[in-house]
Amino acid sequence: MSVHLSEEEQLEVLKRWWKDYGKTVIIAVLVAVVGYFGYTTWQDQKRQKAEKASEVYEQLLKLTNAEPGKILTDSDKATIAHLASELKDGNSKSMYAHSAAFFLAKLAVEDNKLDVAVSELKWVLSAKPDAATEQLARLRLARVLTAQKVYADALAQLSPEPAAAFTSEYAEARGDILKLQGDLDAARTAYEKALAATDPQQQERYMLLQMKVDDLKVDGPVPAAPAEEKAQ
Repeated sequence: MSVHLSEEEQLEVLKRWWKDYGKTVIIAVLVAVVGYFGYTTWQDQKRQKAEKASEVYEQLLKLTNAEPGKILTDSDKATIAHLASELKDGNSKSMYAHSAAFFLAKLAVEDNKLDVAVSELKWVLSAKPDAATEQLARLRLARVLTAQKVYADALAQLSPEPAAAFTSEYAEARGDILKLQGDLDAARTAYEKALAATDPQQQERYMLLQMKVDDLKVDGPVPAAPAEEKAQ
């Protein structure tokens, strides 16, 4: 009898618990189910978006990596601009978007549209990319600004100390600007830093930097003439 009553008591407790918390449990389960399917759907959409961006990027690469000597037609350039804009609009934080902007900047420089190149490189910086991409964008922007003879702005882009991988190129770019400004001593110091940070196995680059350093070396004092020559 006591066992039977105990079971009835347990059933009554269960009924009361369900009355008090049943709706909450159902809602929690529904939220979990909806959340799971929502997350899965979001993941699928994200994957599909990434796959689409990869396909667009491949098309862009095929156009930009033309055979040596091949000149891009106006139609090619229009297609590149369209594909690049699609990547940039899709996700400004993605590697594909940043690479697309670099492609547009390169084409703009080749067409002597330096303002367009500046705009594209500044867009990359505004997207807050990773450190390596930011440093590359600053380096390229400095070079374009140098071509525009906006030397102060160009130097400002190179002012943050870069990672070791960019030390040589940053120093060389500074040297080029300082030389154009007429500050030859500072330019030589920058070139020497670039040379010191360059692997000698990169023979062409190493030789080019050595030539830049040698070109700005200060000649030593002219030796005094011998006494006999003075007497004559």
